[in-house]
Amino acid sequence: MNVFIAVLISIYSKLLLLYPRSFRKEFGEEMQVVFEDSVNEAVRDGILFLVIVGMREIANLPGSVLQEFWHEFKKRDTVMDMNEQTRSESVIGRGPNPWDALIGTMPFVLFGIASMIGKIRVPFLGIYTDLAFYGIVLLGLLIGLVKGVPRWTYSYLGWSLVFAWWWSNMGTYGLKILGFQIDHWTWQIWPPLLLVIGIALLWARSLHPLRQLVRNVWQDWTLLSLAMYTFLAFVVLLYDENHSPYLIGFMILATLTIAASVWAFMSSTRPSVRLLTLLTGFAAGLVIDRICESTWDFAAYYGLPATLPAPWYDSIFEIIVITVVWSGLLIWPVVIGLVRLSLRSD
Repeated sequence: MNVFIAVLISIYSKLLLLYPRSFRKEFGEEMQVVFEDSVNEAVRDGILFLVIVGMREIANLPGSVLQEFWHEFKKRDTVMDMNEQTRSESVIGRGPNPWDALIGTMPFVLFGIASMIGKIRVPFLGIYTDLAFYGIVLLGLLIGLVKGVPRWTYSYLGWSLVFAWWWSNMGTYGLKILGFQIDHWTWQIWPPLLLVIGIALLWARSLHPLRQLVRNVWQDWTLLSLAMYTFLAFVVLLYDENHSPYLIGFMILATLTIAASVWAFMSSTRPSVRLLTLLTGFAAGLVIDRICESTWDFAAYYGLPATLPAPWYDSIFEIIVITVVWSGLLIWPVVIGLVRLSLRSD
């Protein structure tokens, strides 16, 4: 009987290895002592009571192990959540960083370059350049999500969404990628973005990257304005169906203007200054676009009947109206942030 009891206690000690390590360190020795006392007491009462003790432990073991692992997971999730929040507050609250400004500005510069390359009449060159740009912004988004979502992540997030939306109705007749021919893009452009988000979540083993995206915006609403600004930059830098003889020069100037506005945004800590830099960059980009349009004759290029030139003040009025409309879209996140700060101070 003594040998049987020793074997039973030894088996129980091995079963304790199923519990989480932290739980074993804290309660493992105590649980083994309690089990030994229960077995010794059951032996004195008879073999039936010993069987009951063994069956009771076997029945309770799976549920108890799962419960402790769940508690361990929740505790770790809470700790990670607090660490991520502290890290986010540190990232959002720190002063301007030149490297962050450079990284956040880079996608705007790259899209301008990709647009210029697209004007070169080489089959599929512009398409491959655009897809390479998409790959770069997706990589930047992945790194940003893994690194705790610094400010520049919203630049890559915005461009990823804008590009996927843009290419959701893109025709690339005759294009082959990895042996697959895609003549018309619809859903095919979205899986890489979803894959990047999935990898970031698997890397963190939680939903922290997505939560962090929301937390950062809650702390600094101008970050949402930055993500939205990517669409405005897309409109200004695309220069679709523009055949000005000085096109590349104007595109370079527009790219530098938009990039400078983003650099100023990333380098400032004041919400009003950040917003003003974005609006100024967008308005300046529209001015450059209108001047570029005036350097070539649309009707003559396409062999259409000549039209009367529009008065110069019509272009200025159009720029003012477009800027005002888009200003409202960029301002509302900042207004929400200011309201939140005022309510907090009250």
